Formats: sequence, C-alpha cells, structure tokens
Amino acid sequence: MAKVIVYLREHEMQALNVLAQKEYRAPKAQAALILKTELVRLGMLEADPQIPPAEAHYGSQCAS
Repeated sequence: MAKVIVYLREHEMQALNVLAQKEYRAPKAQAALILKTELVRLGMLEADPQIPPAEAHYGSQCAS
C-alpha cells in the first residue's frame, strides 16, 4: 500500500479528528476514505462494488 503525507493546519486536523471519532474510525482511515470518495466523485476512480456508497459513511446521520 502506498503512503502519502498530507500537511494539515491545526484546525483542519482537529476537524478530521472530530469526524473520525464521530464515524468510529482512525484519523488516517477517515482521511483515506475522504480521498477515495472524492476521487470516485470526480470520476478518477471507479467505485468499489464491495464497499457501500460514500453517502452511507459520512455526510449523513446513521441510525445506530
């Protein structure tokens, strides 16, 4: 698996941490999901049929 280093400002990292905690993910996993979702949205990647659509992961409230 490839490794990418992303430089974030403090407030951006805090926002990522808050979202990751809300979604029960590690911040690195949350960042990877955001990147993959955006690449699919832009048509740069095909959606993985084994993974539910991004809308089910973030940007909506889960009934749990």
